Amino acid sequence: MYMDHQMRQFKGKTKKEVLQKSGLSIAYEGELDGVKPHGKGKAYFKDGRIYEGDWVDGKYEGYGCLYYDNLNLWYEGEWKDGKRHGQGKSYYEDGTLAYDGEWKDGKPIK
Repeated sequence: MYMDHQMRQFKGKTKKEVLQKSGLSIAYEGELDGVKPHGKGKAYFKDGRIYEGDWVDGKYEGYGCLYYDNLNLWYEGEWKDGKRHGQGKSYYEDGTLAYDGEWKDGKPIK
């Protein structure tokens, strides 16, 4: 199942069809709790970024990876309430490591 940013469901459609035909900014495939992403899932953003990982109540929560539009990792690690939180690694767009360590509320703890 796929969902767009307005939480409309697209049953039986492929990811490519949803992004091209809906003209909307996001498509989602994965587990749901009602209409919100919850559990394991993957989001495709219009700007080319992809998030794959755990969701709770429609937000990144637990372990997940966010990728640049060139498919290089942007962040890999723990999330809480949609923010980087816990152990994680961030990367520059060229794929080189920018930071490896602890995060709190979306910011590195140095």
